[in-house]
Amino acid sequence: MTHTALKTLSHDLHALADEASDHLKDAAKKTGTEATDAVARSTKAISRAADRLRDEAETSAANAREHLSATVRDHSVATNLGSSFVLSLVVALAVTFGLTRLSQS
Repeated sequence: MTHTALKTLSHDLHALADEASDHLKDAAKKTGTEATDAVARSTKAISRAADRLRDEAETSAANAREHLSATVRDHSVATNLGSSFVLSLVVALAVTFGLTRLSQS
């Protein structure tokens, strides 16, 4: 997610939180159906903020997946070499551990 998108999202979430806070303060001053309506407006504001955050997270995750897929596709040889290196390192560590344990017995 870009810096600008995060800044916009943060601004929007603050605005929605302020709106919800105003509705809750309004509800605290009122009683009966007016309070219920203020709480309902607050709930809607919070729901909108949660929906916006979920949408932004989904978009960010999709972009990250696409970027990772493109990187792996573009650098498949390096990816294979990296995987082979990591696997070789794990095997070497396992063998070293096994030989160390055998030499101690």
